[in-house]
Amino acid sequence: MAINLWRRFESLIKPAAEEVVTITAIHADGTVTATTMTNGVVRLRCAIELVVGDKAFAADGAIIGKAPSLTYYELEV
Repeated sequence: MAINLWRRFESLIKPAAEEVVTITAIHADGTVTATTMTNGVVRLRCAIELVVGDKAFAADGAIIGKAPSLTYYELEV
């Protein structure tokens, strides 16, 4: 059985999946509580300044940046 080293290397460097969350609470310990687009509730590390109601990009248990507040539409084709 051959080992594909490139595929093993890729599995180490794949970026985490990003999702858009809405901030619902800000905590003094540097974390925020947020809801996901599927109405899940998560607590994330946050190093940027946000206010309740802001939208942000989250990945790997942390806020990685602000997201624009755009209206979400889902169309079936």
